[in-house]
Amino acid sequence: MYLKSHTSTGEIIMFIEIDGWMAKLRFSACHLIPNHPKCGRLHGHTYAVTVHIEGEQKNEFIIDFEELKQMVTNICDTLDHRVILARDDERIRIHEDCESVEMLVLQSNKRYVFPVEDAVLLPIPSVSAEELCQYINSMLAAELEDRDNIKSIMVQLDEGIGQGAGCTLDCKASLCRD
Repeated sequence: MYLKSHTSTGEIIMFIEIDGWMAKLRFSACHLIPNHPKCGRLHGHTYAVTVHIEGEQKNEFIIDFEELKQMVTNICDTLDHRVILARDDERIRIHEDCESVEMLVLQSNKRYVFPVEDAVLLPIPSVSAEELCQYINSMLAAELEDRDNIKSIMVQLDEGIGQGAGCTLDCKASLCRD
């Protein structure tokens, strides 16, 4: 029996998913987590972004896979091969001019200076996998805000195979439509 939109037991929830490792939705970047015993040193990861979109089919699709992959690729490109800094981290001070970005870790007095084109300052309180995941989800939500058929956006950010963070944005109750 073909199930079009619902069964006698309830509505079918449609979703699409793109695996970041398989679809090559990846970026490499370095960061640090101030005052952390291990992650407090400048280090890098190869990240993969997996996306799960829940919604209603509109013109046969929730969203075209290629269109969604391009959106995620564009976000990844802004972070790829960059030093990611958390603009809103109270444990650091950042000074930026036209040539460089300087970061001072307050507790340890570690000082880093990066060429401005090598650094990206994000409006997040930490460069943890959790905060980066939420940032990527919000950037994707901004790209999808005019899609009234999308119910939720789930982003999983892996900072290596087998470990990562994920978050889901409920578009019907959130800033997807603001």
